[in-house]
Amino acid sequence: MDFSNSPRLAPAPGVLVVSRSDVNAQQGSVAVELPPEKTVQSASAGVAVNVELGAQARDAQIRTNGEQRTAEAQQNGRNSNRTLDETVERKLVVDPRTRSVILQKKNTDTGETVSQLPDETLIKMRLYTRQLAELERQAQESRHELERSA
Repeated sequence: MDFSNSPRLAPAPGVLVVSRSDVNAQQGSVAVELPPEKTVQSASAGVAVNVELGAQARDAQIRTNGEQRTAEAQQNGRNSNRTLDETVERKLVVDPRTRSVILQKKNTDTGETVSQLPDETLIKMRLYTRQLAELERQAQESRHELERSA
């Protein structure tokens, strides 16, 4: 049955296939119309396996080098943390004005404060709000005294 949907191929007239003596045709190869410098031949299976083995060895070497660099970087990080621990003193201080606990990190060589939790700005805000609350409490007490004496 012909449904006339399938294309029909007709051989092209005048196409000549020239056999070349410089190329060894292998079983299953296809004739092409390429100049000799553009002709390709498939590699044998043994060559591809050798290339893959070389790539695996190279990848293993790259992986090993990467692991060594990572280990060295981690060791350097640990060494720098040790030197930082030796030069930084940590202590807890209670601020008498705000009665809040402060963690201070000071450089033992220079005596300079490296970091502080909570920050100095927050401590000043706490002191300010404490003073405002104290003033409000004193104002409330003075109102009660005036009302009693009258």
